[in-house]
Amino acid sequence: MKKLLLSLTLLLAALAAYAQDDKFIFEMPDDFAELDTVAHPAKFKSIHMIGVSYGMNWSGVSSSPKIGQERILTYNNIGIHYTYYHALWDQLFNFGLQVGAKHGYEGYTSSTEGYGETCEILEFPLLSQFKIDFSIFRLLINLGTYGGYRLSTDREGGFDKYDQRFDYGIIGGLGLAVVVKPFELHIEGNYKYAFASMYHANKFSDIYFLYTYPQNIMLSASLHFHLW
Repeated sequence: MKKLLLSLTLLLAALAAYAQDDKFIFEMPDDFAELDTVAHPAKFKSIHMIGVSYGMNWSGVSSSPKIGQERILTYNNIGIHYTYYHALWDQLFNFGLQVGAKHGYEGYTSSTEGYGETCEILEFPLLSQFKIDFSIFRLLINLGTYGGYRLSTDREGGFDKYDQRFDYGIIGGLGLAVVVKPFELHIEGNYKYAFASMYHANKFSDIYFLYTYPQNIMLSASLHFHLW
């Protein structure tokens, strides 16, 4: 009996030794090894658009001290825009980014003699454009910033060394888009507030400083084309 048990033990040991040889026992293929290398299909297709816009501004300034300023309407505000809609982690598909260039006019009028002007401006907005899709429509929510430059003024004598020609500030607003691919029509209302005064504080007096910050209510329509 002892000899039989010893023989079985030696046989099992021999089988275990041979099992270490790849020629005796083949490696089993791992059917799941390549699963992690397969790209998952995106749940949202990114959208790239180019568009042109036309709008009008209800333009004015906030002033300290007050100078009897009043708003004016300006037209012929045109722009070109690039918009990119994308999904964060292929889950949150409400995000978009818009950049562009705009040419237009803004200013104010005043009941106080010597104040009031309309400026020709060039601006470069950078906006986060959040969207909510329903049917063929999109609700748009804009929030961002801009930088700009005042090209000219209708004030007699033009700009002088006390004028602040560079401009920057914030933009926010709402819009509605009608989507008929590959086109989209956007109707938007935005509010723009400048952080740069139109004038250096001592433009009109070295004793009484004046601060005037442009602000605009902008209504626009834009036509966009899907690039891909």
